[in-house]
Amino acid sequence: MKNRLFARSLIVMVFAVIALALAGCDQDDMTGGGWIELNSGKKVNFAFTFKCKSDDNGNAKVSGQLQYNDHEKGVMFHGVADSLIEGGTCNGLLDTWEGQYCGTYTPQPRKLGEGGRFEIKVVDSGEKGPSKGDELTLTLDGGYHDGYGIDTKLAADGTFKEGNIKGGNIKAHGAKTRE
Repeated sequence: MKNRLFARSLIVMVFAVIALALAGCDQDDMTGGGWIELNSGKKVNFAFTFKCKSDDNGNAKVSGQLQYNDHEKGVMFHGVADSLIEGGTCNGLLDTWEGQYCGTYTPQPRKLGEGGRFEIKVVDSGEKGPSKGDELTLTLDGGYHDGYGIDTKLAADGTFKEGNIKGGNIKAHGAKTRE
């Protein structure tokens, strides 16, 4: 049942990612989905879509969703981005090809207990496809999965800190041009 629920959620997220990509997203939107091969050989599945819109009051509202499943540690959750940047703008929210978002998460299944906050940083390397340098860093604070985190950045010794994005892609829509 747990895997079926995650599969349905992942399918919904993939369709949302495709819909945003086809719709020609606004400045500083990010979408992504795929899987990470952990150093242990186990997998993590992820899918997300984050969108920034300016409101009538001169603020930037970041919204979006994140679906995540770490098969090794049993960490499965649904996240909802809920950031408001007062007096801010969506332009420049991304630092070139990077985006950082936060929100609340709910463990899946919900009966596991209380949720908490998530913070995710994603990097689009500019190359299509897996294993092309895209990065994902995630931390959870509070709730059932308090203290969980993952970092797929390349370490100084040429190995991946905790895993490598092997399938899927992370895409920054409308990001600034690389210099």
